[in-house]
Amino acid sequence: MDSRIALRVELENAISEAGCTLSKLQQIGGSHIGNLSDILRREGRLRPITMKQLDTLTEALDLPEGHYYDLYLAECFFNNRLAVPRMKSFLIRCSELGKTDLIMKAIHILVEHPKYIELLFSVAEELYLNGLVEESLLFYEEVIEEEKLNHSDRLAISHYRIFRASIGANAEENYKAVIRFEDFRKKLPEAFQLDALLQLTNVCLSLGKWNLTEQFADELRILATIRYQEELLMKKNNSESEPLKTERPLVVYYGQSYLIKSIALFKQGHYEKTKQYIEGYEDLSWFEILDEQGKKEVDNFRLWARANKYGTKLLLGDDLSVLDEYVNYLAEHPNDIPEGLLLITKAANAHGFSIDHILEQFPEPSLENDVNVVRIEYHIEFYYQKGIYELNQQRFTTGLESILHCLSLSIPTKRHSISILCAAQFEQYQNNASDPQREKFGNLMKEVLEVEKI
Repeated sequence: MDSRIALRVELENAISEAGCTLSKLQQIGGSHIGNLSDILRREGRLRPITMKQLDTLTEALDLPEGHYYDLYLAECFFNNRLAVPRMKSFLIRCSELGKTDLIMKAIHILVEHPKYIELLFSVAEELYLNGLVEESLLFYEEVIEEEKLNHSDRLAISHYRIFRASIGANAEENYKAVIRFEDFRKKLPEAFQLDALLQLTNVCLSLGKWNLTEQFADELRILATIRYQEELLMKKNNSESEPLKTERPLVVYYGQSYLIKSIALFKQGHYEKTKQYIEGYEDLSWFEILDEQGKKEVDNFRLWARANKYGTKLLLGDDLSVLDEYVNYLAEHPNDIPEGLLLITKAANAHGFSIDHILEQFPEPSLENDVNVVRIEYHIEFYYQKGIYELNQQRFTTGLESILHCLSLSIPTKRHSISILCAAQFEQYQNNASDPQREKFGNLMKEVLEVEKI
């Protein structure tokens, strides 16, 4: 039996079994259900059923969502021609309900259609922009497979969306995502390039890939400068052209290029060079194209520069008098406490001063489901540095507890370098460990083997 006829037969049988009349169902479904007698007619030219009508009718019959979707695919073709709006609605609803088998069946049917890629990309974008990121990935992957030889905007955007969706707590997976995407960053439409570079720079910073971080930060600064000059020229010429639409104000990309490069240099111990790049984002009030949000971002950069100057002076060890100022700053800006505690603890380990009173003043940082890759990295490193600090103070139990906690965070997120450091520290002080701590260490080492099997 023709699937379109079969759908109508199934609907009529369900209506009959429910003991409903068409007029009663139309009252229940309201305007969305349309004229039931027209859409259920099986003779002559069949009137198409929309997804909204089918969903409303299914709900009115008290049946599960998507109950008739396996019969609906034929409705997406009219006189053997693809009805793009209905097919798009069908694919989106199947995605929302997790009906992957039906999606793949539809894709198999569509593969020879001239609008195939355009349709799949449109579905992917709608899902992604409506927050259904995981559901969009299947469609982006299909676009990539079909467009891989064409170097189209769709191909580059699909790679970018997958890159953004792939970034999480797992360092290995993040690096794979960088490798897969980085060659497409310059092939993106202009509106995406600044955001893409900012994301790449942040991820590489979290991975400790300093050369890549500096390279992408430099690219970001150059591109942001070019965009700024173009917008200034449009403003000067009273151009009616629309400014480039980006996720963040333009000043963010410019300032972040200096900020992230300064952090990369700082992490490598290039403290004098770090100071030069801090100056690059310390005062951006000269930026002419600033809306209200942009002005707030300028204030943020001023604060971050102040905090990072404190951190640089502490690590250099040439002006430890700024410690109290830094602590006061952190008390006033609690969002900066995680990074601040890390820098203070690291400086204490490097220069041998006590920070017991500071550790007592501030609670230990918590991730609380934070997915920011840089903050995750700070969080994990803090526990390593705190462990070293406690061991240096001869507080072995507390120090080893911090080392074990750092190890428990670094193993599942595959941050191998810091895992090795933690394991080496525990081995060095194992004679000072309690039996429960030795047992926990042994279990964590077994976890390493389990994680590597995955």
